[in-house]
Amino acid sequence: MIMKKKLAVLLCAAMAVSSLAGCSSGVKEPKDTQEENKKEDSQDKTEGKKDSGKDVLTLEFFQQKSEEAAQVGYQNIIDKFNEQNPDIKIEMNTVPDAPTVLTSRVASGDIPVIFTDFPTQLQFHQKVANGYVQDLSEQEFLGNVEQSALDMTKQEDGKYYALPFSRNYMGVWYNMKIFEENNLEVPKTWEEFTGVCDALKEKGVTPLGLHGKDPGRVGHTFQCCTVAFDPKGVETIEKTVAGESSIEGDEGFKLVAEKMLTLLDYSNEDALALSDMQCYENFANGQYAMCITGSYARGTIMIANPDLKLGVFPLPNDTRETTNTLSGIDAAVCISAKASEEEKAGAYRFLEFLAQPENAQLFCDAEGAPSCITGVVHKDEGVQPMLELISDGQVHDWMASTIDNNVVTDLYNVTQGFWSEKNVDDYLKQMDESIAITSAE
Repeated sequence: MIMKKKLAVLLCAAMAVSSLAGCSSGVKEPKDTQEENKKEDSQDKTEGKKDSGKDVLTLEFFQQKSEEAAQVGYQNIIDKFNEQNPDIKIEMNTVPDAPTVLTSRVASGDIPVIFTDFPTQLQFHQKVANGYVQDLSEQEFLGNVEQSALDMTKQEDGKYYALPFSRNYMGVWYNMKIFEENNLEVPKTWEEFTGVCDALKEKGVTPLGLHGKDPGRVGHTFQCCTVAFDPKGVETIEKTVAGESSIEGDEGFKLVAEKMLTLLDYSNEDALALSDMQCYENFANGQYAMCITGSYARGTIMIANPDLKLGVFPLPNDTRETTNTLSGIDAAVCISAKASEEEKAGAYRFLEFLAQPENAQLFCDAEGAPSCITGVVHKDEGVQPMLELISDGQVHDWMASTIDNNVVTDLYNVTQGFWSEKNVDDYLKQMDESIAITSAE
């Protein structure tokens, strides 16, 4: 009975898992993958019997990133692995609403042999506690992971159940050409940032692109603003969940809300109706000078405009010293504890392959997120301001690492409403009401 309750909680919580992954509402397969799938579909009927006679182990790789660039990066590695390992065939599976699908499959016992997940989140801790994820602690390939990234994934029993593959972060992406043409420098404080926005508005340039159609994406901006403008904001939510504090009347969250309204004032008028992908395309083609989004979007932006000179900087607080950025483990690869020994052996080989720097480099080059694998070099100089802040330790993990997913998800919906209504006092009160309901579920 206890196990069934835990599975039910996992299933209800799954909708918020995508807050870390950066998954959009739809899944767009890379063109190469689409063509390959067509070929495989046409060959299945004629070659199915023939393939079944071969001594080839086919393993599903269920990965949760919907962005095209991430899929391209994974597929590049898979193609290389399959070519070098003819006795194993890795097949990538990417579906809409992947977190919910994965949780449903786990609950029904249909766990993919290899899957990505978010090892700092509470929902992952529960999967581990229920015995669904294979212990990787003794695997040598973990020695290729940067220690700081590995430390973030350690579970309550002191063991490691995932291969950390890439980091994510939220930041302000900017068109370097527009900055150069207007003699603008990267702002390091909130005052400098609003000064840049004012200068752009005076010259008829929309300073900022925001996308609010999907509450999940609104939630990412909400988390980014909370971490940037109120260093204790996440902890305030934790205390409110525990009944020890409240959001209404909290000066830190009042400031967060007011600065979010300032961002909206500098953004595109259709922000609430705009999807993430359309916003990225508009930004890539010069309609906005900046765009607040995650590292997961970089590859997609560059696909929209390969010639774009793209940079990113942290959303600044009043000083550089008090500026923190939202950052966590974005992609981590796991193995099902319920897989057969043969499947586990094949999966170990694939994870070992992923952990080799030259292969992890393929993903970093395509997707653009900082790698967790030692020896991988980020070739884009435009991301250095962000990497420096992360290196300095001025980061905070995503809310779902310490706050129940149900609570986080509903705060996204409340924030989306705030973007429409723009009433600070009502917003803070509604946050309290939301937390009271969702934390009691």
